[in-house]
Amino acid sequence: MPIKNMNNLRCTLIGSGNVATHLGIALYDSGIDIVQVYSRKIANAKVLAKGVKAKAVSDLKKISANTDVFIIAVNDDAIASVVKKLNVKEGIVMHTSGSVSIDVLKKFEQYGVFYPLQTFSKAKQVVMSDVPVCVEGNDQHTLYSISNIASVISDFVYALDSDQRAVAHLAAVFANNFSNHLYHIADDLLKHKDLPFDLIRPLILETAIKVLDHSPAESQTGPAKRNDKKVIAKHLALLKKFPQYKKIYSDLTSAISSQRKK
Repeated sequence: MPIKNMNNLRCTLIGSGNVATHLGIALYDSGIDIVQVYSRKIANAKVLAKGVKAKAVSDLKKISANTDVFIIAVNDDAIASVVKKLNVKEGIVMHTSGSVSIDVLKKFEQYGVFYPLQTFSKAKQVVMSDVPVCVEGNDQHTLYSISNIASVISDFVYALDSDQRAVAHLAAVFANNFSNHLYHIADDLLKHKDLPFDLIRPLILETAIKVLDHSPAESQTGPAKRNDKKVIAKHLALLKKFPQYKKIYSDLTSAISSQRKK
């Protein structure tokens, strides 16, 4: 039967990292009972377990069967290993990965995906109601249940299959991980001239705000967009001492120029 009533719902968290911490606290604050928190390191499990009034365990064999939902929130490479060791007869088993297929969980009767599309750090609070949660289930009843659980903590729940979710994760890597690396490059370049990163923080903020109301194509500016060859040549000259950055600059300039010609 699909889960409709969130009252008295029991959840076990398998993992104690950034995603598990934010999900666990959000679920707990929404009234969901966190039964256990698992981590290979019991000290890590205890930290999160204390915050959600759960029992900490470091042995998958001690995972309680008296649970409605099992959320596997570990590194992608560790999911298959956890699944192999996890002996669950009843309840819904979910993982939180953006790139791992739902099929990794097919040994269970009810299974799915609960992927919050956001970057998480334990020290940084996130408004979970604003975080899109991408859900998938092995059947319609399970999908319905997972969607209901997701709607408890998020106002934005999307039903995506594994192929769609993989593309969403890829897009997120470009938008978040790669852009953050570009911030690192900018910071490194500034430091070489004793300039503070604070100099470009307002620019970063304005760029992010602009794309909330306009498409990325509409928001694109800069020398590559304008085909300003003199500025581009000057930048490349400045990057002679940074060959690794010069290649990135050239590749991105070419990509933007190609987009401009379409």
